[in-house]
Amino acid sequence: MAIDYYNAGMNAYEAKKYSEAYEFFIQEETNPRCAFALGVLHYNGQGVERDFKKSTHFYTLAAEAGIVPAQVSAGFAYANAMGVPQDFEKAVSFLRPAAEAGEASAKITLAEIYAMGEAGGTRKEAAKLLREVLSTSNSEEAIEVYTKYELHKA
Repeated sequence: MAIDYYNAGMNAYEAKKYSEAYEFFIQEETNPRCAFALGVLHYNGQGVERDFKKSTHFYTLAAEAGIVPAQVSAGFAYANAMGVPQDFEKAVSFLRPAAEAGEASAKITLAEIYAMGEAGGTRKEAAKLLREVLSTSNSEEAIEVYTKYELHKA
């Protein structure tokens, strides 16, 4: 019987046995779920040394396979130069599908990129994204971006 490395890794992770979880996940690093988990471990420095370059690498693998939380994480990493050169176009390529899936944190980061005038976005698009978030929550981060860029004028 074959080992389900993802589930074995998640069991170890939930037991806070991070090094053991890493050993399971790395066995199937091309599995998008394992890749996302490896990204989390590297980002948080759990069971491995904290390494944003590696976390972004694994988030990107998972994001390209459509894992929404990985799309958010990869987009955030590229927007904020976390282990990779800042690349707003690449950030948007990950954030847009996550935002379309309803992910609030993706909408906020995407809105900030657009509010800065990057990646072809507009202030009007930024304001729309943040209003969507604020229609369902009182997100302090959304309010902060909305206020910082004076998007009430958009």
